Amino acid sequence: MFNKMLLATAAVIVTVAGASAADLPSKKAAPATYVKICDAYGAGFFFIPGSDTCVKLGGLARAEYTYSPGKNTVDVATGALQQSSAVQSETGFFARGRLNVDARTPTSMGVARTFFRLRVTNSSGIYGAGTVDKSAQTFSDASATAIVLDNALVQWAGFTFGRAPSNYSFMPAGNFSAQPWAYYSTGLKQISYTATLGGGLSATVALEDRKDWSGEQTAFSQLSTGANLVGNIRMDQAWGFAALHGAVGNNSINKSSVDGTLGQKTFSSYAVGATAMFKLPMIAAGDQIYVSANYTSGMLGALQQGGISAVGNPRLLGGVQRVDTAVSQTNAVTGTASASNIYTYGTITGWNAGAEYTHYWAPNWRSVFLGAYESLSPASSTRASAWGDGSVWQAAGSLIYSPVKDFDIGLDVMYSRNSLSVQNRTAAFVAAGSPGLKNSNFMTRIQINRAF
Repeated sequence: MFNKMLLATAAVIVTVAGASAADLPSKKAAPATYVKICDAYGAGFFFIPGSDTCVKLGGLARAEYTYSPGKNTVDVATGALQQSSAVQSETGFFARGRLNVDARTPTSMGVARTFFRLRVTNSSGIYGAGTVDKSAQTFSDASATAIVLDNALVQWAGFTFGRAPSNYSFMPAGNFSAQPWAYYSTGLKQISYTATLGGGLSATVALEDRKDWSGEQTAFSQLSTGANLVGNIRMDQAWGFAALHGAVGNNSINKSSVDGTLGQKTFSSYAVGATAMFKLPMIAAGDQIYVSANYTSGMLGALQQGGISAVGNPRLLGGVQRVDTAVSQTNAVTGTASASNIYTYGTITGWNAGAEYTHYWAPNWRSVFLGAYESLSPASSTRASAWGDGSVWQAAGSLIYSPVKDFDIGLDVMYSRNSLSVQNRTAAFVAAGSPGLKNSNFMTRIQINRAF
């Protein structure tokens, strides 16, 4: 009986204690929220907590150090010394930081993608475009910082809106920004649509802002507003890809310069080209070669991002400073236009061809070799010292060491040679011995890149 009483008492105590504990406030921790990996779009993506959007963050830091021998620059009208090589910077320092964000969300009509890339660059010396002071023979090359919006785009259901890579250009940037082919690394403002046709075949049509195309402005009006109609047909296969691309647009000048009336006069322009990339695993894993050829009438941006028609080229090649425009004046009329004194104009034509080959000597050692040729033909003119035909060819090579993925240390060397002509040379120009019509020079650069 005593044992039964003890057991009963213990049971009562346990019951009461349990009830009292149940009355105390709960202090359980809130469930932890973890970032989840999103592997639907490749490595590096993760889900934004509480949503079905996957995002990837990335960026790059770059440092460059460049050397190129100085070259004299002469005045195209007189052949006189315009800038002495002694006052040019022969070296340049360059630093760049880049940040990009890629966000993707599934929808009933495909993935909705938002991509943003911003870069900040500080450079000095030979990197500066500068302005030539003919009297003092000096070149402005102070340290400068620039903020550039590379890309800001929305892609959905085959459409692309915003600033995105050009639908005309397929060649990579390579080692130097001066090679004579277009690549538009900073993108173009556009509206485009890409149709996937099956079997690796796709077709794109786009309206691209003419202001973003290189070399579209004329010297008379700077009227390059509006859009270029751009299209391409592309085939992607295991061996690489091949593409046909074209563009049409207009160049405009003030009619007051032509017939003294208000309004604009337009000149049709177009460009056609073909580009292909072939993978070469039979040589080494990762090897590939790009080839491209283009022809244009009035659209310099289809041929070059640098090339021979750029303000900065005297810094490299020296000689006469050649700056072509899509439309140029072709007669010697000066002053105000009238019924008997009317300006005439012509459109520039040109073509280019180039190749870029990447070869892996070992998994962490590679080289990039490029060669390109560009030719420009302005319209015949009766003006004094008007530009005639011109050409440039370039060859470059690099050796790049990658200690780890996305970390490159490279040495680049480039050689360029131009051959120019001037129509109706002035007596002073002839007396100067036609200086600077054939020039060559080299440039070497050390570059360190770390991307993430």
